[in-house]
Amino acid sequence: MAGPIDIFRTEKIKGVKNLGSVYAWEEGRASLFLDEITTGGAKGGILCYYNPPVHQVGNPGLDAYHAALDAIIENKLDDWSFVIFYGGCDPVHAGGDLKESLNRLTETIEKRRELEKAGRPREEIEALYAWGDKRIEKGVGLYKKVRRVSDHLRTLAICGGGTRFGGSAEIALMTDVLVGDSRSGMCFSEAQIGLIPGWAGVGRAYTKAGMLNARFMASTSREVKAADLKACGIYNAVVEVALPFPKKERTDDPRADKRRYAEALQAHNDEVGAMLAPAALDLATCPAHEIPVVTGKDRKILATDREMEEEVARRVNPMNYEGLWGRPLKEVREEIKRLGKPLAPQSIAELRGLFETYPEGRFDEARFVEDEKQADSRLYRDPRFKLGILATLEQKVADFREVQE
Repeated sequence: MAGPIDIFRTEKIKGVKNLGSVYAWEEGRASLFLDEITTGGAKGGILCYYNPPVHQVGNPGLDAYHAALDAIIENKLDDWSFVIFYGGCDPVHAGGDLKESLNRLTETIEKRRELEKAGRPREEIEALYAWGDKRIEKGVGLYKKVRRVSDHLRTLAICGGGTRFGGSAEIALMTDVLVGDSRSGMCFSEAQIGLIPGWAGVGRAYTKAGMLNARFMASTSREVKAADLKACGIYNAVVEVALPFPKKERTDDPRADKRRYAEALQAHNDEVGAMLAPAALDLATCPAHEIPVVTGKDRKILATDREMEEEVARRVNPMNYEGLWGRPLKEVREEIKRLGKPLAPQSIAELRGLFETYPEGRFDEARFVEDEKQADSRLYRDPRFKLGILATLEQKVADFREVQE
């Protein structure tokens, strides 16, 4: 079986013995495997999700995650001492499938217009967005299962490769201990689209890195790289990886280019995985007090409150982008470098409401996550959400002025 799970099914990781598969799911090129392993006298699991080339977490993948967590909850809580979330060490790890969301949203808006014209009840119109609500609920349901497992086992995530966006970052954040590739990063890009992280990402960032850093990540949609993720408390350890990412050749034989690139990625996954796995296994089996943790005043502050507010105020005003709306980002590179990408006003309003409701002294993660979920659900219904998806897919400057559907 090709893919990152391979290093745990061979003898590439010293001291690891694979006891076999507990759960397996495959659909096309995507897969999720839960294997049982032993290391250093301890027994645990490797949960490996793989969906190349950018590892989007679609609904089938979410379902597979749920099934794997159910298998742990039902059979392994008394037998294992840890579970490690793992995946590809590729350049990008995306969140949801925006094309799929665009198609569903377009159908929903058209149907909504028909129902509104026919004078149908508000409840019937609201029900059209059930597809979005179910996806958000499924993500938060996964968070709840990971946290339940964390009450019994040590949960860890290996963040190999490059940047994790949206759901790919949030699933890693659901665990207790994160091991990062030095080339990696996290980006809550949702406020550039018209949403907020709805799978407990903001709440978990708040728990790990404090309110100010969680606000910065969610409100600015800026990428935070590995060194800062460790300094602010999100990563517990960072492994230095000096390797370049494989690049796809472009010759007159596209099939051969694709094959060679896949082979290069597999070799890269093997090499980087063999570097990251020992660090994760050490943290999975060491005494709890030996796990590096950065808390309180020791955390790095990614931006001051004033710096953050000034940046958000500039980027959240659609009129600051007058003359740029709809233009390709590559054509207005200098203007965007100066201004930053536009932020959706509706997203920033929901985030402000969340943080005002839960200042540091009154933060409760479970309640925050429920409110985070409801806020994200409301944003699916805002007509500016479609504009944000289109701008992202087309790589153009978003126009977040008020619109009427």
